[in-house]
Amino acid sequence: MTLQKLQIREEELINIEALFSEKFQKTENSFIINIKNEKINSNICVEIFPEKDETYLISVYTNNTHLQLQSCTNLIISEMLEEIIFISETDSVISGLIVSKQGDCALYSNVDKKILRSDFTELNSEKLLAAVALSVSDTSA
Repeated sequence: MTLQKLQIREEELINIEALFSEKFQKTENSFIINIKNEKINSNICVEIFPEKDETYLISVYTNNTHLQLQSCTNLIISEMLEEIIFISETDSVISGLIVSKQGDCALYSNVDKKILRSDFTELNSEKLLAAVALSVSDTSA
């Protein structure tokens, strides 16, 4: 698992392609990768748009959903979990857009960073999901 400042270079594209066993297509202003899981009839299209302020806009299209993460500054590639987490954060909150090779995606938005370092046994089930999913991004400890 790697946490890095997001600067999409050839190396990052290759790592993402290897994770999803798919290739990126370069358009005039974005990078697109289509992730298919035929077992569950899942299609996910991830589109990465470089922004002028050195952040990225990440759009995810599925069979029935469109998710978008703006001001993305970091990503985590997990070979073990077979997923990528796109991160957008401020000093106090974090948002994560998770795309899995298995055909799943999730968005956790505006999560208070305090819960990432809290006692997980004291969290309700919904906050626990976000805390566990995004705790891998917490480097302040």
